[in-house]
Amino acid sequence: MSKLRIGVIGIGVIATTKHIPSLIKRDDIEIRALCDIEPGRCEKAKADFNLDGAKVYTDYHELCADPELDVVHVCTPNPLHCPMTIEALEHGKHVHCEKPMACTWADTQKMIAAAKKAGKKLTVGLQWRFNPAPLKMKALIKEGFFGDIYYMKSQQLRPRRLPAYGVYTSKELNGGGVLMDGGPHSIDLPMWLTDNYDVASVRGVIFDRMKYYPEGNDLGPWDVEHFDVEDTAMAMITMKNGMMIYMETAWLINMLQEAPGVVASLAGTKAGADMVGPKFESSLRINQYIDGKLNISSPEITEAVNMNEYDINHWIEAIKNDTDPAVLPEQAAVVTRVIEAIYESAATGRTVVFD
Repeated sequence: MSKLRIGVIGIGVIATTKHIPSLIKRDDIEIRALCDIEPGRCEKAKADFNLDGAKVYTDYHELCADPELDVVHVCTPNPLHCPMTIEALEHGKHVHCEKPMACTWADTQKMIAAAKKAGKKLTVGLQWRFNPAPLKMKALIKEGFFGDIYYMKSQQLRPRRLPAYGVYTSKELNGGGVLMDGGPHSIDLPMWLTDNYDVASVRGVIFDRMKYYPEGNDLGPWDVEHFDVEDTAMAMITMKNGMMIYMETAWLINMLQEAPGVVASLAGTKAGADMVGPKFESSLRINQYIDGKLNISSPEITEAVNMNEYDINHWIEAIKNDTDPAVLPEQAAVVTRVIEAIYESAATGRTVVFD
């Protein structure tokens, strides 16, 4: 196969720290086009990544219609994911869409239907599952090492790390707050680890109490008057097999989490595990009883995995080899459905029961 020709829509932080750096390491792709409403971002990316031949668009319709492109990466604010993805698919492009897949369950179903109709591949950027520790945990789960897993916890608690740039604090422009940012990863990780996306019910709460305390934020100040999203969210997600997931995510919270990213822990009938410490990406702690005594161990994890490159590499290989991408759109759609249910539950004070 000749080189895949790729266009990127939305040249912000996620495009310039994940997508473009990961793509340009491959010799079987070419980034042929960049699109942003601020063309200066495209020009800067061209210079920073030596993309001299890339065309610059300010209108995503034009990029999607470009006959010289095979693949489109959608890295724009959340409410734009659905219309941009569908348009790219309708023009015969494979699409990698950033998380969350969409702001509503209904929109995710439109995107999946469009991919099937076009006969093209669709994936979503849920790369936090691809760190070394979760990959090791998943391998142990498949071996039956933990027995019957009945409880999982996932969290990402940031003391003061709200992304004050861009549109993150606008419900209209971002679709929501931390649930649309860290939430997708915290919801997806335990489901992916157990290959279980069959949700029975969701009970959630959200808070916006910390928006009035911008002091000390690692990513700059914000305008309280233009902050109408949640900064913290928690949810109890019960699966149809009886397993329960407790999820918590926060941009701003007066609690300390030693691991500075998305982590998961689990309890099974034979053993338990958690991701611990500042090097949580590759640090796994196993808890089990051996000969009647508690044994705590840490399996050696030597494989070096870059989650962003893992995501992108498996995506490109899926297109080239006509295989499934590492993140299935059907999985990402369930994540969006859970997010939607957390918002509904928080608003009504009731548990949302799935069909």
